[in-house]
Amino acid sequence: MKIWFAAGLILLLLICSINDIRSRIIPNRFVIMLSILGLLHSWLYFSLADALLGILIPSVLLFLIRSRWNFHVGAGDIKLLSAIGAWVGWYANIYVLLAGSVLALIYVGGVCGLRHRKVASVPFAPFLSAAAILIYLGVIILQLNLLP
Repeated sequence: MKIWFAAGLILLLLICSINDIRSRIIPNRFVIMLSILGLLHSWLYFSLADALLGILIPSVLLFLIRSRWNFHVGAGDIKLLSAIGAWVGWYANIYVLLAGSVLALIYVGGVCGLRHRKVASVPFAPFLSAAAILIYLGVIILQLNLLP
């Protein structure tokens, strides 16, 4: 059953990423589906309280930073981070935000270094999605006790 949840997570994150790359918009219907599936997944396999905190803590932090210091991150990215928090919990969601930011910085550094041009904006959903998949799979592996 977990494999179907993982497939749904990956598919919805892929759809959100493609939409963000093409139009810089993450449709709310996909974020809502991702959130509902994540809450159901957490209710069945993890802690629902941890999932609810995963929705709130990193996203409220990013929203406060955006509104207080005029940080340029889209509202869709904040909602996507909330939906990811329903899947991985609050503690791992902080690592998703950190890993996604590092991946985006590596991308921007590569584009600026190789193409010798400035980057006006970067779609953040693909980087958040990649980080979420890696961390989600890491959590699953740790729970299966496959690591020594």
